[in-house]
Amino acid sequence: MKRKDPATKNQKYLAIFLALTMFLSVFMIFFTDDSNTDSNNDVSATENGEENLTISFSQIPGKQVRHEFNSIADGLNMSPEGVISATYVDLQRTTGTPFEQVLGNVKTMDSLYGADVTKRYGAGYADGNGFELHQIPEQKILMPWGTVPYNGYYLLARTNNTYDVWNVVGSPVILGPRQSVEDVIDVLEGNATATTEYDSLLTQANPEGSIYQEVVTRTNSTDIPADQLYRELKKMDDGSYSQTSLYLSPEPEFTEKIQTLQANSTERGVTYNVTTAGDTTKLIITSDFGSLLNETQLLSQ
Repeated sequence: MKRKDPATKNQKYLAIFLALTMFLSVFMIFFTDDSNTDSNNDVSATENGEENLTISFSQIPGKQVRHEFNSIADGLNMSPEGVISATYVDLQRTTGTPFEQVLGNVKTMDSLYGADVTKRYGAGYADGNGFELHQIPEQKILMPWGTVPYNGYYLLARTNNTYDVWNVVGSPVILGPRQSVEDVIDVLEGNATATTEYDSLLTQANPEGSIYQEVVTRTNSTDIPADQLYRELKKMDDGSYSQTSLYLSPEPEFTEKIQTLQANSTERGVTYNVTTAGDTTKLIITSDFGSLLNETQLLSQ
């Protein structure tokens, strides 16, 4: 029998894992021509004099974002109400792990910014809108096509009136359709309320050292076995991986499945730690990378 290459096996495991965690549908925010509005006419036609010309954040007038950005909780604290799904990735921690193949690394967004992005957050809403936050330590960005002021900040056009995609610089940088970016600014300025949907779960989380975090609310477009889900992934010092999941009001059938799989988990090389507090079930699974992803697949069946 032909032995599979380890890299090929890792790619297979990653594909399974991301399908189960809905990463691609939660994290990637698409901007289409349908989201264009007449407000794009406000953007000046300032074009780059040379390709890949970057400018310092200090060269951009107006206010800049100043907000803590070290976990998914920090991203949610900047997000307008109604988030149904969100993800946070520490791109510095993906380096050298199988997650680098899909989640990317600090160089992944060079073509957009001309600079490294070390942390990335994305939030999605029931109406299909969303936005992202990006940490850019170099404090520089590719020259925009034009600018539009809003509440003391300057929105930077990322395309020449082709798509409704805008930035506001700072720590972190905001990226999204113009209305979504303005909504985030409203939260930062205290003119709108940040989302609090996941506060009860996040108080039970320990995100320090996480590569990846996500939160999801069950809706018609999200398929999770609980009213809400929080999940985080970490690489341990011994090279193993740990996945912590918090389920708010899990379905009884899913609770039974956890108990069944826990009963013989050691036979599969997986360690389970299950606790329940009120209406929340906390599940910590620890194993090598391949076994952890296989266990995730078993839980989803």
